[in-house]
Amino acid sequence: MTSLQRIQCAARRGQPDFIPVAPYLGNHGARVAGVPIGEYCRSGRLMAEAQLRAWEVYGQDAVVAQSDNYYLAEGFGVEVEHYADSTPTLKTPAVHELDEIFKLRVPDPQRDGRMPVYLEAIALLAEKTRGQVAVRAPGTGPFSLASHLLGTERFLLELALAEREPGGHAERALHHLMDATTEALITFAKACLAAGAHLVQAGDSLASIDMISPAMYRKWAWPSERRFFETLNPLAEKAGAATLLHICGDMTPVLEWMADTGAHVLELDSKVSLRAAKQRVGQRVCLMGNLNPVTVLWQGTPADMAAAAHAAIVDAGAKGGFILGSGCEVPPAAPRENLTAMVRAARSWR
Repeated sequence: MTSLQRIQCAARRGQPDFIPVAPYLGNHGARVAGVPIGEYCRSGRLMAEAQLRAWEVYGQDAVVAQSDNYYLAEGFGVEVEHYADSTPTLKTPAVHELDEIFKLRVPDPQRDGRMPVYLEAIALLAEKTRGQVAVRAPGTGPFSLASHLLGTERFLLELALAEREPGGHAERALHHLMDATTEALITFAKACLAAGAHLVQAGDSLASIDMISPAMYRKWAWPSERRFFETLNPLAEKAGAATLLHICGDMTPVLEWMADTGAHVLELDSKVSLRAAKQRVGQRVCLMGNLNPVTVLWQGTPADMAAAAHAAIVDAGAKGGFILGSGCEVPPAAPRENLTAMVRAARSWR
C-alpha cells in the first residue's frame, strides 16, 4: 500500500498493511526545513517545500498544510500581529458590537485572508507527492473561528450572558455568528478538496470540555460541526478523501456526540483514553492520536516514544480503524529522533 492508501483504508475503519502514522507536524516542518515561521505561514510555496522536506526526513503517511489558525478569520477582517519566527497572534477582532455580526460576509477562499496561501500549499503538495501520501488540509472549527471574530474572552462571556436571556438578541446574534463561521469553513474545505486535499477537517479546539460544559458544547458547537460533516462527507467520499474532527482536551464525556457529528476520523487529545474511545465509538469512526505533544514528542526520548506508540496501538489499533498521531500539533522544537521513533514504531508493528 502507498501511504495515501493506508490512510484511506484506516479512515474507512479498515486494516491496512501497516499502522498509518501521521503526526500533525505544522510548524515543526518549518524547523526541519530551516525556514522562519514568520515566512512559512505567509508563503504557500515555502509551506509546501517545508512539509515535503519533513516527509523526506520522516516518511510519515500524511503531510499537512498548517501553521496558525487565523488564516480564515483574516478573511472576515480580523487583524493579526506577525513575528519573525513564531506564529501570528490575534491583534484586532472583526466584530466589536453584536449587531455587526449580521453584516458579516463569508470570505472567498481564493482571495481573502491567508486562505490562498494554504490552498497553494495543498495544491503543491498534491502535485509533488502524486498520490503517494495523504495531503491534510487545515480547517478552523466553527466554534473556534467564532471566537477569533469576536475575541475569545468576549465570545465566551457573550455565550454565558446569552444563557440568561434565551431567545434574546444576544442569542440570536451568536447563532447567526455560528452560521457564518460554519458556512465559511464549508466553503474553505470545498476549496481544499478541489486543491487536492485527502483529509479535510474541523479543528475546534475551543469547543473542548476543558473550556465549556457538555451542555454548552451540545448547544453551540455540535450543531455546526454536524452540519459541516453532513455537507462535506459526500464530497470527500466522491474525491477519495475523508473528514476529520479534532478537539483539544479531555473529551471523554462527549465521545458519542463527537462520533455523532459524522466525521470519518476523530483525532483525540492525549487526555482521552484510546482504549475507552475504541470501546465506545471505535465501531463507528476511525480513531487517530494521541501521543502527548509535550511529555512524549518534545520532552521524551526515542524509547519513551516507542513505548507510548506501542501502548496506543495496543489500545486502539490492533484491528484497524486507527491512525497513530499526535494529540495535537507537534512542537517545533521536538527532537527529530522522536519523530523517527514514532514512524518506526508504526512500521514495525505486527
